[in-house]
Amino acid sequence: MLNAPRKDPAPEIKVISSRVPSPEEVVLVPPQILKTATKLLGLLNGNVKAKWAISGDAAEVMMGVNVNADYIEILTTKEGCDEIDKILVDYRTLAPAMVEKKIPRDADIDGKMLPVFIRSHYAEFGIDGVKVEVHGDEQIKVGEWEWGDALDYTGDYTYIPGGKLPLVPLSLKSELYLGLGWLDRVTLVSDAVLQKHHGH
Repeated sequence: MLNAPRKDPAPEIKVISSRVPSPEEVVLVPPQILKTATKLLGLLNGNVKAKWAISGDAAEVMMGVNVNADYIEILTTKEGCDEIDKILVDYRTLAPAMVEKKIPRDADIDGKMLPVFIRSHYAEFGIDGVKVEVHGDEQIKVGEWEWGDALDYTGDYTYIPGGKLPLVPLSLKSELYLGLGWLDRVTLVSDAVLQKHHGH
């Protein structure tokens, strides 16, 4: 059961990092996304033994990439998906299962458009009106190619109310986008990385 929306408008909250960003590099994280991420951190931190991190557009926007995020993805292992499901069972909208799906955007390989598929041990939750997708041992396949290895990463972190939130690093995202030929997304990630380094 989803909670009724709050009557008072939630304030725009900027992601807190170790330094103060300049006005032109502030990317606003939607308040509902931040609120749900904070709740997830409180529920999962210390309670999930498997590696997990926020992924997708929500993680990117928290790291300063200029994209829109309207739901949260968590990248973990198959075991992590089951652990998270046990903790979030009251919010569950889809029980964990092996799911394969075609994503809306095709890969651009040397000018040839090919469909992209993802496969993972997948579960879905609804928390305060925000959809949360959990992908365990996610793999990617382009066209008729073989499935890639399960995505692995060393987590990055951002500070939000409630502590350190693990994020899938931009380096992995950049590598994936480059492999898929999504050069517009590679540029957005590069811009965010440059802004971050430029500020140090």
